[in-house]
Amino acid sequence: MTTLKVVLAFIELAFSLKFLSVADLAYGWHILDREVFLSLWIVIFALLGAYLCGWLKFQADDTSHLSPLTSHPSKPMPVLCIMGGLVSLAFAVYMVPGLWGAPCKAVSAFAPPISTQDFNLNTKVVEAKYTDYEQGMAAARQEGKPVFIDFTGFGCVNCRKMEAAVWIDPRVADKLTKDYVLISLFVDDKTPLAEPLEVTDEQGNTRLLRTVGAKWSYLQSHKFGANAQPFYVLLDPLTAQPLTGSRAYDEDIAAYLDFLDQGLQRYRP
Repeated sequence: MTTLKVVLAFIELAFSLKFLSVADLAYGWHILDREVFLSLWIVIFALLGAYLCGWLKFQADDTSHLSPLTSHPSKPMPVLCIMGGLVSLAFAVYMVPGLWGAPCKAVSAFAPPISTQDFNLNTKVVEAKYTDYEQGMAAARQEGKPVFIDFTGFGCVNCRKMEAAVWIDPRVADKLTKDYVLISLFVDDKTPLAEPLEVTDEQGNTRLLRTVGAKWSYLQSHKFGANAQPFYVLLDPLTAQPLTGSRAYDEDIAAYLDFLDQGLQRYRP
């Protein structure tokens, strides 16, 4: 029972960093960027592995486990615990290349976006050049390209999965970076607007939008009738009208490519 409690404590500590990371990104504190997050997870799972293998002990453990210097012989950990420890150590090693920009798809849903990483040797990452709707649309009109709008969120697990599993595909990445103007709108961005924006819905109810995220969330729900993320829309920059149907979470790369091709075929600059 003590072993189970310790294991759960390590796991709880790891996931608490995930929730702290979401708040850090939403409020723009920049204290838990991707490399910091991965470093902490590497330490946590390495210590968990050391504990399960019997190399690390706590006072709550049975006294026969404490040290070979005690009067009792050191009792080895159960085989199941050792196997779990080796898995935890392997997981810690797996995350090490992420400190230099490796995708680390197994943790991409929990770690901060790779765009928050200062030292990144990975040149295949797809990042939105624009995080503002009006600026991105103006740039698309100037460049004569269709618009790809990515309604996303700092705390959106499925958004990170799509970026790590679909956007990283060379064919998808090539279209997103060369054929479209990519705009990512974070609906949970807590940055205050310069001035609150008053809006009125179809029922005549008036409310104030005070944050950047609230503005993009309202745009998604009011213009496109959706409030879930990820949510992808292809727009004509001149008319601001959809070129094709929207798309949500789906890791089918072939279908995603077809979605992008349909937008290009229907776009007439």
